[in-house]
Amino acid sequence: MKSNLDSSQREAVCCGTGPCEVIAGPGSGKTLVLTEHILYLIEHEHVPPSGILVLTFSRAAAAQMKERFSVRSQGRFRDVRFGTFHSVFFYILRESTGRNYALLTAFQREKILSQLILNYYDDPKERPAAEELEKMLRASSNTGEDAEKIRCIQRDYRSYLRENRFIDFDDMILACRHILTRHAQVREYWQKQFRAILVDEFQDVNTEQYEVLRLLTDGRGLFVVGDDDQSIYGFRGSSPSIMQRFMTDFPGAVRIFLGFNYRCSANICKAAGIMIRENRIRIEKAVQAVCPPGDRVVLKGFKEDRQQLDYLADELARMTEEEQCRAAVITRTNLHVQKVAAFLSSRNITCAGKISASQAVLETVLRDLEHYRRLSMGMREGSLPRQSLYRVMNRPERYLLRSVADKEQIPVQRLRDNILRQKGSVTELTEFLKDLFVLSTFDPEGFLRYLFDAMGYGRWAQENLGSAYEVKKVQEELLRLSRQFKDTGEMIEAAVRGREQHRKESSGGVQIMTMHACKGLEFERVYLPALNEGIIPGRRCREAEDLEEERRLLYVAMTRARQHLELLYVTGSRENPRPPSRFLSVYGVKSFVYS
Repeated sequence: MKSNLDSSQREAVCCGTGPCEVIAGPGSGKTLVLTEHILYLIEHEHVPPSGILVLTFSRAAAAQMKERFSVRSQGRFRDVRFGTFHSVFFYILRESTGRNYALLTAFQREKILSQLILNYYDDPKERPAAEELEKMLRASSNTGEDAEKIRCIQRDYRSYLRENRFIDFDDMILACRHILTRHAQVREYWQKQFRAILVDEFQDVNTEQYEVLRLLTDGRGLFVVGDDDQSIYGFRGSSPSIMQRFMTDFPGAVRIFLGFNYRCSANICKAAGIMIRENRIRIEKAVQAVCPPGDRVVLKGFKEDRQQLDYLADELARMTEEEQCRAAVITRTNLHVQKVAAFLSSRNITCAGKISASQAVLETVLRDLEHYRRLSMGMREGSLPRQSLYRVMNRPERYLLRSVADKEQIPVQRLRDNILRQKGSVTELTEFLKDLFVLSTFDPEGFLRYLFDAMGYGRWAQENLGSAYEVKKVQEELLRLSRQFKDTGEMIEAAVRGREQHRKESSGGVQIMTMHACKGLEFERVYLPALNEGIIPGRRCREAEDLEEERRLLYVAMTRARQHLELLYVTGSRENPRPPSRFLSVYGVKSFVYS
């Protein structure tokens, strides 16, 4: 065992084989504790390596944990099993039933839901974020103005799964829970397989995952590590209350607090602690910073968004390239990430992995081009793919309703019949179909010119995607590329590859990300802009538990900073006030600030 463990870490590592819950705050060394506990179980409790299962929430985390343990154990004990909740539960289900399931990946699910958001929300301002939609879909009942849309999205999503013979992660976990509950022999078999189960990021477990975990163990060898103050995935069903249940559900369990923060300066640690203590649903804890006080936490308000962006750009411009690579701008939403990235790029500040305004336009245009290409090919075959119709039939606006496409692959004549029954715009549909057929006759350059100019897509893009300059720039780049190809599909594929290469080449510079994406990362300097009501907490956030999760999100973002942290907000003017986030009131920031 390592001699440099602090007293709380040592207590956690050597807690024995009974059920143990370790409360591990930011920068407290939880990965070190997990790897040391695995070694302790093998060398001191004589648990066979093949009987130890370590569960994480991502393949990257599992690989990192496996690598850390391999280095620590000098390559011994290779039989210890490391995996994600989903991969392990899927393995249990497949081995227990003998059936081959087609499991929908997280990437596929996100892609489908993102498309459904676009299908049912025409106004970009009304579109929920992906995590908001996930939460609404999980709700047992939905009321209000979005209720019908949510039901339609749920219906279309389930139809997609059935038609493509997929099961998603939620269905898979429910099936796993069902078989372990109903079949005692199966349950006993897996309990014997896993003599010890270690869980990383326990605060992210949802109720269904927790219940499967309980079925796999009676508490023997169960060792969970997490921090209820960092529970930020309510849209996936996680809740800090699960951590509170642990001590009741496993009689005789011990709870150990890792009491030291080795990451954040004392000032940052204190400021974050003051804010998160406002939450009521949490386990009380005292965290002590090991680092010196460091810089004072900066609270700064601006009259306008532009002033806030100018300030960010000026601050970053004063840094060296090395300092910029160790800095991060963390925002609540992807929309703000794009806005900040575009502005900083316009000021010649390199943003890691982020794209310029024209590149952001290119992202959308390339997706639209592919759907227009599929539709034009479909016209020659006599039927059109519904997904592509949904995407572009009103780009530009043609006043066509989604209900005209009532099949996954809809014959052209059925499309005409449907719009006649709905008394829709037959003229608009006829023109659209004629244009699609014409598109199918062109080479790549002609395809682009006809779509952008004759069909009005260029004008729509200028009104909805970016400035006239940015759209024209994208169009000119694509036209230059198109002259190298005879096939439109090959041209689009080449453009996509070029975009990906651009992303790889933009890997240096300032990190810009959302609060959800920053989890598990750390930076020397962190800037948190747009800390305003309606953004954090979001305007859809009304229930007390939702407000507490938003506060936890801010806490996670704050504790990514090692030495320097700035909390920024817009005050507005006396005529048009912009209330700062209520979460900043603990630092003396009033609801309305005029400067």
